[in-house]
Amino acid sequence: MTNTSRDSDVPPEPVVEVRHLTHRYPVGNETVGALTGVDLTVNDGEFVAVIGPSGCGKTTLLSIIAGLLSPTGGQVSVFGSDTRAARRSQALGLVTQDPGLLPWLDVASNVLLTLDITGPHDGADEYVTELLERVGISRFARYYPGQLSGGMRQRVALARALVHHPRLLLMDEPFGALDEISREEMRFELLKVWEQEQMSVVFVTHSIREAVLLADRVVVLTGQPGRVKDVIEIDLDRPRTASLEDDPRYQSLLADVRGLLVSETDRSDLVHAIPGTRR
Repeated sequence: MTNTSRDSDVPPEPVVEVRHLTHRYPVGNETVGALTGVDLTVNDGEFVAVIGPSGCGKTTLLSIIAGLLSPTGGQVSVFGSDTRAARRSQALGLVTQDPGLLPWLDVASNVLLTLDITGPHDGADEYVTELLERVGISRFARYYPGQLSGGMRQRVALARALVHHPRLLLMDEPFGALDEISREEMRFELLKVWEQEQMSVVFVTHSIREAVLLADRVVVLTGQPGRVKDVIEIDLDRPRTASLEDDPRYQSLLADVRGLLVSETDRSDLVHAIPGTRR
């Protein structure tokens, strides 16, 4: 289920289309496979979560979609073009686990700097204030990153990623370093922003609960080298709230995703235990 509706019977062009994607990293005189034969489609306005065992290539996949890394094989298009073109057009927003804020700039200036890179903008200060209000951190506009909690810094990172109204937001474990209370707050903050902006999101996470709570579809990757093991449709009503945890369907979906990951982890551990295999 997505948060958009279409009047036409002609399906729109996918926002992201990944076909037979493969990537290998050079290690000494050899190469190590990170991804193999990955197929993935992300539609307009869709929230897709990607989950899998550690080292399965989730971050590699996101980096390739972002145009930060060239794949070894396969094809990737974003908005019907190559990934670097999408990045140059500022159609992409990226949020990682490390907010990457400049410590000598206050919150507003960190966000404003991203806007200034593309040249002067009328009403930039007012726009930054609006963004900070949207992510719930406007009263900390003159604070410095060292004065903020981890959750607050990630709110700033989210505001910065939204500066150019991206049509696609890529998120790599953005809440992974947060305590559970801050993480819970940020999940619902993200859902609120996503519903307002009506953009597409690809969200990498290690949390089954987070993936099911947020997404329209959960893509489960196998262990290294990562490939798509299954795609779970999350047929839960929106808007999503904390009361969802009491929903039997939610619990059933959690069990489905967990079952796929547990079986994959067991397989991965078995392979690693065989003499001569590599992690």
